[in-house]
Amino acid sequence: MGKAATKRFQRAMVGPFAGRVIGKIRIFGPISSAATSGSHFGSIGPDRISQKIKWAVDRGVRCLIFEINSPGGAVLPSKEIADAIRAAGAPTVAWVRDVAASGAYWAASACDRIVADPMSSVGSIGVISTHLEFSELMKKFGVGYEGFKSGEFKDMGVPFRKISEKERRAIKEHIDKIHDRFVASVAENRGLEKKQVEKLADGRIFLGDEAKSLGLVDRLGGRAEAIRQCEIIGNFKHLMVADIEDFREELLVAMRGFLSSAPKSVGRGAAESVIDWMRSHSGFEAR
Repeated sequence: MGKAATKRFQRAMVGPFAGRVIGKIRIFGPISSAATSGSHFGSIGPDRISQKIKWAVDRGVRCLIFEINSPGGAVLPSKEIADAIRAAGAPTVAWVRDVAASGAYWAASACDRIVADPMSSVGSIGVISTHLEFSELMKKFGVGYEGFKSGEFKDMGVPFRKISEKERRAIKEHIDKIHDRFVASVAENRGLEKKQVEKLADGRIFLGDEAKSLGLVDRLGGRAEAIRQCEIIGNFKHLMVADIEDFREELLVAMRGFLSSAPKSVGRGAAESVIDWMRSHSGFEAR
């Protein structure tokens, strides 16, 4: 958004037209709790999304569009984003771009409406945990492993020995519990029977038109359709759509990711100095 458009937005937010503004918040990239501190450049975290929701709602934005292009990510941050959307206090529409998979679909399901292109990738409802094991390689080089632990499962999953069958069952049980809660949440958010979602929750990705026929998406289309859905559920005619972004935040995340890789903490120290200054001059802007 240019300077002139930004000024129009600012006037609208303090004037009688605040209730005709649609706010748009991006959920781009992997979802991670580490994104909160800016340590994962290119990822998104629940704190940043919650702050943007609050900023927009506090200023009277009538409806929120969540523009989603994400493969998902960590379980808890995905749930926290979904919880923040449900608690937004304003009508919400998910606009799926290329992909809304796994945790990103969990977040999308919390919106009042989901709009996707027929060629969008939607779904991947499921949980995955991976494990690398190096015990045979260690043997080849004469390296051994001993673990001193307070409980039977305390070193479960270390890559230096094979997983026992008992441990394998414990990990699977843990994954199944998370999966069950994921499915239950999506079913509740979408107003579907849990058994109906369970049939779709095998990790498959669906095209947008397939997802619509299965009840995972409400409308097919793009930006214009997302705006139309906002107007329908909010019962208003929009004046403008404003991107709710903090330019300083995006820049400091990029700088920390780059400078923190410098040797002997020089880069991190420089990044922290810049971040402290930018936070002292922080404030969300519209574009």
